[in-house]
Amino acid sequence: MSEHQDPPPITIPPPGPVRAAGALVGLQACGLIAIAVVSVISGLGHHSGLGQLLAQGAYFVVLALFLAAIAAALIRGRRWGRTPAIVVQILAGAIGIWLAFPSGRPVWGIGLILLAVVTGGLLIGRSGTAWINEFPALFGPEPDR
Repeated sequence: MSEHQDPPPITIPPPGPVRAAGALVGLQACGLIAIAVVSVISGLGHHSGLGQLLAQGAYFVVLALFLAAIAAALIRGRRWGRTPAIVVQILAGAIGIWLAFPSGRPVWGIGLILLAVVTGGLLIGRSGTAWINEFPALFGPEPDR
C-alpha cells in the first residue's frame, strides 16, 4: 500500500519589506495581548462578572494568536499570510478612525491608522507584489499574456 504524500508547502524567501510587515503584524498581536490583560484587570476593578471578563480576554488572545500565525507566515515566506494581513490592516485602519474621531482618542487612533497604512503599504508595495507573483498559480497554469 503506497501512501500519497502532499508536497511540502512552497516557501519563497520574502523581501525585507514583507518581513518588516510580518514584524509589524506581530507587534499588533502583542497589542491585542496587552488589550486582553488591561480589559480583564480594568473589569475586575469595576466589579464586572468574572466569566464575561475571561471570555473577553480569551477573545483578544485568540485574535492575537491568529495575528501571530499570520506574522510567522509572512516572515517565513508563506503566501497565505499576505491576504489576511492586508484584511487585518483594513480593519485596523477602520478601528483607528473610530478611535480618533467618535471615540475621542486621537493619539491612539492616528497611531493605529499609521501602523495599518505602513504595514499594508509594505505588503502591497512593489517588492511585496513581486514576491507574491513569484509563487506558482494556485489554480492551474498562468494564462498567456
